[in-house]
Amino acid sequence: MLDKVLAQLTLRRRFTRRAVRFERGRGALILQIEGDPPQVTPWLRALFKSYRAVVPVNNPSGVQTEQSEDLQVLEQLQAIVEGCGYGGRVARGLPIVFPRFAAARTALYDWHSTERLPPRRARDLKKHIKDAIMAERQHTLQDVRPRVAPLVEDELVTRQFGGAVGLGLKAANMLRFPYYRTVRWNRTRRFPDARTFDVVCERLDEMNRASARGKQLLLVEALLADIDAHYRLFRRLNRARRPVILLPDVDRVPARRIIRDRLLEAFDDPAQDVYVYPVVITTSEPDRATPARGARDAVQAEDLARAIADRYQERETLAELRAQGKTDEPLPSRLLRVSLGEVPEPRANSGRRILGPVTLLTSVAVLATAGFVVSRMPESCGDALEVKDGECVGVSDGSDVFMPAVRGMKEVSARIAEQNRAVEGQTHATVALMIPTESDNPAVQRQILSEIQGAFLAQAEVNQPASAKPAIRLVLANPGRGYGHWGFTLDKLVEREPDLRVVAGFNLSLTATKQALTYVTNTLKIPAVASVVTADDFANPEDKDPAPFPGLARVVSTTADQARALLAFDSSLAGAETALVADERPDDNYNRSLRDAFAAARRKQGGGAVQDMLFDSPGVEMAGYTPNEFEDFAGNICRSNASVVYFAGRALHLKLFIEKLAGTYCREKKSYTVITGSDATTLDERLTPADRALLKGDSGSGKPAVTIRYIAPAHPGEWSAAPGKSPAPPYVTESRDAMNSLQRGIEANGPIGPVSLNDGRTIVTHDVILTASRALARAVHTSGQEVPSTDRIRRDLRKLNSDLRVRGASGWICLSNAGNPYNKALVVVRLEPGASRLTLEGVAWPTGHPPKRDDQCVVH
Repeated sequence: MLDKVLAQLTLRRRFTRRAVRFERGRGALILQIEGDPPQVTPWLRALFKSYRAVVPVNNPSGVQTEQSEDLQVLEQLQAIVEGCGYGGRVARGLPIVFPRFAAARTALYDWHSTERLPPRRARDLKKHIKDAIMAERQHTLQDVRPRVAPLVEDELVTRQFGGAVGLGLKAANMLRFPYYRTVRWNRTRRFPDARTFDVVCERLDEMNRASARGKQLLLVEALLADIDAHYRLFRRLNRARRPVILLPDVDRVPARRIIRDRLLEAFDDPAQDVYVYPVVITTSEPDRATPARGARDAVQAEDLARAIADRYQERETLAELRAQGKTDEPLPSRLLRVSLGEVPEPRANSGRRILGPVTLLTSVAVLATAGFVVSRMPESCGDALEVKDGECVGVSDGSDVFMPAVRGMKEVSARIAEQNRAVEGQTHATVALMIPTESDNPAVQRQILSEIQGAFLAQAEVNQPASAKPAIRLVLANPGRGYGHWGFTLDKLVEREPDLRVVAGFNLSLTATKQALTYVTNTLKIPAVASVVTADDFANPEDKDPAPFPGLARVVSTTADQARALLAFDSSLAGAETALVADERPDDNYNRSLRDAFAAARRKQGGGAVQDMLFDSPGVEMAGYTPNEFEDFAGNICRSNASVVYFAGRALHLKLFIEKLAGTYCREKKSYTVITGSDATTLDERLTPADRALLKGDSGSGKPAVTIRYIAPAHPGEWSAAPGKSPAPPYVTESRDAMNSLQRGIEANGPIGPVSLNDGRTIVTHDVILTASRALARAVHTSGQEVPSTDRIRRDLRKLNSDLRVRGASGWICLSNAGNPYNKALVVVRLEPGASRLTLEGVAWPTGHPPKRDDQCVVH
């Protein structure tokens, strides 16, 4: 019965008869669920998981015990605002914004003025409050603007109305004062005699020196007013999803108990005058957190619906007797204690609804369509995945297998699921590997398998009993090919994983990938650890604040750093006699970044032997007419003096280009060297024996040989020998030990399919998850929480350098304040003409030299 009552309180369904509701005239209630922790904690966790993305609900954050009690209350209230605000946004709905709370928090806690004169202080505070309100309202503006823009820019509208619509919207925006309602609430609620914004600011400034209780009550009242303002206008027209505020363990966490008591005070205040109350759920051990006034015995969960009605009736009856002077007994508390007997299973969509004929017909049509779709579902789709545009997307904990026909995918998925089951009963944090996990190309399939294998090997390593806590639950998040369905997948990820702390992966430098990364770091405010997105605009600038991707850590150097490292490794490659072949396809940041880096290198040496040759491919894995263009390019390069070719493009197009280059008769040239970027790691898998034979050339017939050189993010042999020093420097010995540990893990963790370390993808993805684990462990240490908050992790990521460096198999990972790897080791590899395997040339460094013996991963 408990879950049914909660569903009726949160989902206001007009067709549910005798629904239990918090009515305006009677005010609110707080439900306090009481039981033993082993019983209550799983129930509350299941409740949150079930209701997330269905109603606005906060995920209770840990309490930083080193702070003062007042600041603990503030942090807990802020967590409620973030959880019930943008983080708790429901499907197809605008998020709740909290400008009143932001204004109160700014005035009472965030703002510290050095001005002594009252007028100046008020002006300073006024500015800060306006900024805080505008920042909070940006959450809705970024959703509304894309909807309004098509109307303003529509050609038909412009032609019919001569731009009157756009002019009207601009005029309305000019006359709009976003902070007015917030200030008005302060004037009517807190300071009825205030007539201007300046006077309100003066009163708030005075409250800055008030008692902690007064500040807390103002914050709570502002929070309730913001919730009420969100629902007030159309509350009767929609199934208003009431927000849920969770305050667990109020008997053991004083800050949460204070918030509960302040809410009770605000609910009892007749001047509060709100229409829509949140559903507040607290938990406690039995009889450990009874209210100070009006306490009543706990009721059984199955009697909750009747108990709510009885409590309201008792309050009304006693209030009438008090008004008549017949009793001075305090009113029954608005805190309704519920004894949790047998643990129910929370369900957000419980209750029976009456279906009309239109709804019934629509349901039949939807079910018929669903049956047709299910019958055509690809083999790779499981229970938790969905088909989007013919491919399976969504989130899997290993139970559902992406590309099950690919050898090794079932095995490694089973090992991930096994690890996840092992951590279910212990404190853990969820890390999501977000990479496209479907492809028709065998080389890309091999790459995907390698990355998933690397993530699993890191998970198995950090989940060992002797490893630092917390343990990791690893999930695979498929955003679709080219990250085309990243929004759907991230929504599913946030909905299903309440303990999500890091999103890792991001392995294609595309515009859609950048959008996904921006959403994760800016909107969801979840830390991200990126792997092989090497385009320069996927990195936070070192001197820019705020950063475009707050909370981002990168494990692989940018394309510019890779080009710099390669040219430092072999300066002869930057000579003037070069050619540049570049893909101009829009939305591919990798191609553009690589083209810019190569062009800069050529300009530095006085230009090139031939003008740039540009092509426009149709897609990452689509050839289109590029072979025709490459044939012309090969002829032009042959007639030039260039023997070194910079290629700024994807691996598929690189393969097509070198085939044309090697297959074009050119007696003037005996050989070519093609320089490219790290996307070439799949080239070795793409080449057939016939391709390798073609690259050998034929001097007798006038066909030149072709050698390919590129920077790889990692290689299994890069630490096999010390660089001419004895003993070997720490960056070699520590990295070698990490590589050996990775290789032992392949043997020790059961069958995970055939593992190949040569392309570096397994190694790098292992280091990505390892970096996430190190950040989690560091945040546990600094916060004192078993599972630290995402904000704490974001702040600690930038500290992973010096003694806190990540000792990865690909080399030291020393993160700068912007989250970029400093002087990260890179591998120069060469594919010789006709060779059956890659040749490791050596290790290159963006700064031009390896770390010195006394340079212990210190960022300069």
